[in-house]
Amino acid sequence: MRTAAKSMLARLAGRAGFVRRRLAGRLVVLTFHRVRPDGEPAEGRPMRNLEVPVRDFRNLLAWMRRRADPVALADWFPGEGEGAAAGAGGLPAAPRRLPCFAVTFDDGWADNALYAAPVLEELRIPATIFLATGAVEKRMPFWWQVPGLTDAGIEGMKSLPPERLERRVREAPPGVRDACAKEFLDWTQVRKMAAGGLVRFGLHGHRHALMTSLSHTAALDDLCRCREILRARVPDALVPFFAWPNGNVRADLAPALESLGVRAAFGTRGGVVAPGPLRGGMRWCLPRNNVDRHLAATPELWPWLLAKAALAQRRGG
Repeated sequence: MRTAAKSMLARLAGRAGFVRRRLAGRLVVLTFHRVRPDGEPAEGRPMRNLEVPVRDFRNLLAWMRRRADPVALADWFPGEGEGAAAGAGGLPAAPRRLPCFAVTFDDGWADNALYAAPVLEELRIPATIFLATGAVEKRMPFWWQVPGLTDAGIEGMKSLPPERLERRVREAPPGVRDACAKEFLDWTQVRKMAAGGLVRFGLHGHRHALMTSLSHTAALDDLCRCREILRARVPDALVPFFAWPNGNVRADLAPALESLGVRAAFGTRGGVVAPGPLRGGMRWCLPRNNVDRHLAATPELWPWLLAKAALAQRRGG
């Protein structure tokens, strides 16, 4: 759908009060990846659609803040003993009348600390970063960072065996590997953000492999390593949430996630999170709404972001 059509439908929905009614007391989770300096020239990096300029990031969050309450995931899903009104079912700590939104990031890019965190501090908006711990702990780049692939090529290769994909990193020149690894957070940056109190950290796997491409045993090992590293490195800033890499959900891993103390997991489909207990499979595939470079740079689409989430909620009941 073209930008103008999306904007028109969003305005119509807003005038009819549909968005406000459907989102009242509900949570819209936003997904970001990278936040980059304004005016940065294209450097030939792949997946530029994942990069949002600082100015657009700030403007979008300020726009959201005028329309919804920012909340931390841990405050929306308090566990037993973590809130006066909390229970094991995942109820918000108190009923909310306004729409709410939560900011999340995937992977663990260094620019989250350099450029996103100051904006979060400025606007006093909490966030959760889902860390791929291998990139931070082992300085292990993602296979698609190694030069030579187009975005279309990357999409076409995602379903290949992880060992084959990771071979691209092992066979890359050391200088290339080092340059790619520097794009990720280090533990000093992670701890500094944690100390500020606004940013917390969740699980995103160790290898950032698609869970559906791993054996059950390998997937369990990956989850356990991620959790163990985060518990050792940032125990006070670890939140019990998991984001599926690439949104590839595996229902058979739900018991393992629960045994690891994970309270809920997020996929990549859009929508909103309603208040109340998390039942059945929905607990392991909660909706998030991706914010890419184009959406962040197009203010007339921002109402569409909320309208689309509300429509998804209507379809899902």
